[in-house]
Amino acid sequence: MINETLDTLQKTLEPYPWTYNITMVGALLLLAWVANWLTKRVLLRGLRSAIQASHIVRESDAQLKVIPRLANVVPALVLWLGVGVVPHLPEEVVLVVRNVCSAFIVLTLALAIGKSLDLANQVYERRPDANSKPIKGYLQLLKIIVYAVAAVLILATLMDRSPLILLSGLGAMMAVLLLVFQDTLLSLVA
Repeated sequence: MINETLDTLQKTLEPYPWTYNITMVGALLLLAWVANWLTKRVLLRGLRSAIQASHIVRESDAQLKVIPRLANVVPALVLWLGVGVVPHLPEEVVLVVRNVCSAFIVLTLALAIGKSLDLANQVYERRPDANSKPIKGYLQLLKIIVYAVAAVLILATLMDRSPLILLSGLGAMMAVLLLVFQDTLLSLVA
């Protein structure tokens, strides 16, 4: 039924091929917006009420926006999957849109992990022995590692290269910098 409708639309707009492409891109953007709206209105409300009913996380802790950040992945996935379906798009455009969507997904996941680590710290601080054994420094170190890995993955995705190539280039650059600034670093450590 959907294929028949699309075929009819394509035949109707056949004298103007660019209008069919614009219509398909508009439909894809509308579908991504609807997916975003449904995710945020339906799924988030259900998850928020389930989390509040569990009494593990307080209302003020739930404002950390871990789940809304994850909800932003859904429209990016719709765009990533749908851009390949739009006919007559150049391969370069499809590749760029997919790379940007993938980079956005990595960024969103990294930000959600960072917010969930903040939430874990807030839940841990409610414990009676939290003042004597703080974990905030460890969680911040973990956040730095997550953000560094995400930055490498985002750059590799946007450049359409393997992250290992980027890491090996960064390693070679760091080796040269260590050799150049060896005396400065040794005096700083001393």
